[in-house]
Amino acid sequence: AVDCGIKYNIIRYLVHEGKVHLKVVPWDYDFNKDEYDGLFISNGPGDPTMAQKTIDNLRIAINKENPKPIFGICLGNQLLALAAGAKTYKMKFGNRGMNQPVID
Repeated sequence: AVDCGIKYNIIRYLVHEGKVHLKVVPWDYDFNKDEYDGLFISNGPGDPTMAQKTIDNLRIAINKENPKPIFGICLGNQLLALAAGAKTYKMKFGNRGMNQPVID
């Protein structure tokens, strides 16, 4: 799990309920040099563009010949999107579930 501000409950759930062998690394850790079965990019506070090292590492991971599964939650999903070339922006009222923008 790449720790971008991960909540302990996520770690606890993955280890105890999901029976996952979990290695938690800091947001700027180069996980591409490690062997792993999948990546979890955590939630966290702030502007996703401030985590450029994570974005760069994710870009390498998703462009591998046989990429591993990657799951991002909240900020982690935004980082994954930026690594894939998408753009993100701050919503006027934040994400409260009922104001999910849909672009056709």
